[in-house]
Amino acid sequence: MFTVTLIDNPVAQAVLAQVPLTLTVDRSGENEYYQSLPTQITANAPKTSLVQSEHLYYFAGSNALSLNFADKVIAPYEVIEIGYFDRGLNTLLVRGVETFTIELTRS
Repeated sequence: MFTVTLIDNPVAQAVLAQVPLTLTVDRSGENEYYQSLPTQITANAPKTSLVQSEHLYYFAGSNALSLNFADKVIAPYEVIEIGYFDRGLNTLLVRGVETFTIELTRS
């Protein structure tokens, strides 16, 4: 089990309002796993084109969560950081599995 520390912003709170969730995430490129959320988020927060390893982002263009396992500039795309994982997730993600299932719950 991995723990996410959420950042205090409206988008993170909107994601939290949707838990518990079970999502099967797919690998995309060399830096992330992603999956769309069941409910569209209308909240907003500052955006960035620089993603960091072991951080969790929200991509409004696909209403999707993005779990990143590599630091990368993704311009022209922008995402909203909503949290970061405790240590160890990166080891799992870098292994290169195509999909896996995550369960999001409140502790």
